[in-house]
Amino acid sequence: MSARKKTYTLAQLNHSLERFIRDNFAYKQFWVIAEITKAQEKNGHYYLELADSKEGKRIAEMSANMWFSAFTQVNRRLNGELTKLFQSGNKVLLQVKIDFHTIYGLKLNILDVDPDMTYGDLERKKKETIKRLQTEELINKQLDLYLAPVIKKIALIGSPNTSGFRDFQTQLLENEIFNNFKIKAFPAAVQGEKAVTQIVNAIAEANLYNVDVIVIVRGGGSKMDLHVFNDYQMAKAIAKSAIPVITGIGHETDESVADIVAHISEITPTAVAKFLYVRAAVFRSNIETSFDQIIKIVQGIISGRKDEFYHLNKYLGHYTKDILVNHQQQLKDIIHEIYIESRELLDAERSRLRLQLNKIGHEALNKIELKKNLDLSSKMDKIEMFASSLMDQNRVKVANLNDLLAYLNPEELLRKGYTISTVDDHELNNLEGDFKGKKMRTLSHKWLVESEIINVKPSK
Repeated sequence: MSARKKTYTLAQLNHSLERFIRDNFAYKQFWVIAEITKAQEKNGHYYLELADSKEGKRIAEMSANMWFSAFTQVNRRLNGELTKLFQSGNKVLLQVKIDFHTIYGLKLNILDVDPDMTYGDLERKKKETIKRLQTEELINKQLDLYLAPVIKKIALIGSPNTSGFRDFQTQLLENEIFNNFKIKAFPAAVQGEKAVTQIVNAIAEANLYNVDVIVIVRGGGSKMDLHVFNDYQMAKAIAKSAIPVITGIGHETDESVADIVAHISEITPTAVAKFLYVRAAVFRSNIETSFDQIIKIVQGIISGRKDEFYHLNKYLGHYTKDILVNHQQQLKDIIHEIYIESRELLDAERSRLRLQLNKIGHEALNKIELKKNLDLSSKMDKIEMFASSLMDQNRVKVANLNDLLAYLNPEELLRKGYTISTVDDHELNNLEGDFKGKKMRTLSHKWLVESEIINVKPSK
């Protein structure tokens, strides 16, 4: 027969464990580092699921609770921060004692919490996020975007029920400097587990609208409250936004990762609003200053050109007079040259005619001499008549040439009362087009007259 096995009921085993743990751990307390995987509040008591990991692998798990009395005392000491420390994903340093219940099993009873561990872990995560963004060259990506000098169309991301959201709109739309803004609101939670997803989605949606800038606001908060703005996914969404992002998260000292990657960060929502309307006012002031400077410069240029115009006008008047005097002298020289050349031409023609007459006379005498013995007596009368007629004809030619020379003599024409009129050094009869208003120069025997043409009409 086989030996009888020693058996225990589950209750017996649990009571045995309960006595062992009570005898060995009942009065001992431990400081334990763990990550919260789940947190739940019920009737003022908090129930946590804790875990420990190594190289990304879960190596330990245990349940823990913190009763209302202990929670109230610690939370008061931490200025209400305890509920924010008890968030899934936070690493915490807890003072615990070990409890074992025959029905509920092994649990840790939380007596106290050291927030420095959690804050240090948050700072470590923040630094890791910044380093990752630097590696991916996203830290300064927003700075490559153009920010208009006057921003009028604004996509506002935040929680509409918060004071920061309302303060931003009030400051922006009710200031007396510049308030011509259009706001498109994109509601999103700014704390809690849903905040990251909602803000990332709001940034993506805002990029689909025609806006000048995206503004993310939150009305301040504790280090734990603001830790959501150190999230990598949110920072990445801000950095990759095609529209410039301005943050006004409401902190005085601690700069979040969202602030670092944004195009511009301000410490409060109202500071963002002031930045926007002051920027518009400064641009308007610069435009007005530039306009005044342009007016002054143009006035200076006009003044300088006016002096230059007066100088040129005086110079042209003097220069024109010199030209007229020179042309008058040239005209006199031309008239004198015409007179001299006409005299020379007339004398030359007279000499030529005399030579022709002498030649004709000699020829006639020779013919007469040759034929005087040939019974030319009958023809002498004809010869004399022919010679006389030829002499008369040549005399007439000479007289006509003398008359023509006298007629063509400019001085003689001017002496007889004729005048010569020119406009722009062109003879009046050769002009075409409209020359009303121009200067006309008229030369007579005694005067050179300058006049302004006030009317022109055909002579026929």
